Amino acid sequence: MSRRERTERSILQALEEQICETGMAGVGVNSVAKRAGVSKELIYRYFDGMPGLMLTWMQEQDFWTKSSSVVKGNESSERPPADLILTMLREQIDALANNQPLCEVRRWELIERNDVSAKLADRRESAARAFIDRVDGLTEEADVPAVVSIMLAGILYLMLRAKTEEYFLGVPLRTPEGWDRLWKAVEHLTASLPEDLKSKSLRTLEGKRPSADTGKGG
Repeated sequence: MSRRERTERSILQALEEQICETGMAGVGVNSVAKRAGVSKELIYRYFDGMPGLMLTWMQEQDFWTKSSSVVKGNESSERPPADLILTMLREQIDALANNQPLCEVRRWELIERNDVSAKLADRRESAARAFIDRVDGLTEEADVPAVVSIMLAGILYLMLRAKTEEYFLGVPLRTPEGWDRLWKAVEHLTASLPEDLKSKSLRTLEGKRPSADTGKGG
């Protein structure tokens, strides 16, 4: 590892520690530089300031921006869409579980809209669309993006809510037993998707997807 790589790693570690200690309210170039023992000029030189630093850190933390088999076309094409959706939701839970700094950033994104949070949200949306666009329009029996949105938003909300509330509608949010119950509910909802999405591969269904010109006159 080069000297620059070691310094970059030290800065990223300092950012994570600062998030854990103060939440995003206490995060800035000055506080991170002080904790890392470097000049703030280095953060601008190596990361182009806080937006670049946050994007680099999130690249390693967030489900949509780190490596995941569910968003890789070649590896996912042979699996049914319903199975891919379940895998994506499971990995979302695993990405947030026991990751305090990531949860802090996701909470902050929900209440703050600035250059940093906007770039994080835009990059996540772009990565998520690469997946959801593949399962959209495969059936007329269900609005798959809307169904997935409800489940994904519910998981995110409950994971973040667990910091301040121990229960939600009587379901424990801080115990494995509680999350086992919630996961069974997710499986139940996914099982309600049309049969083709559960039994046929994504590649097969994509091959039958109606073209944009279907139904148009010549």
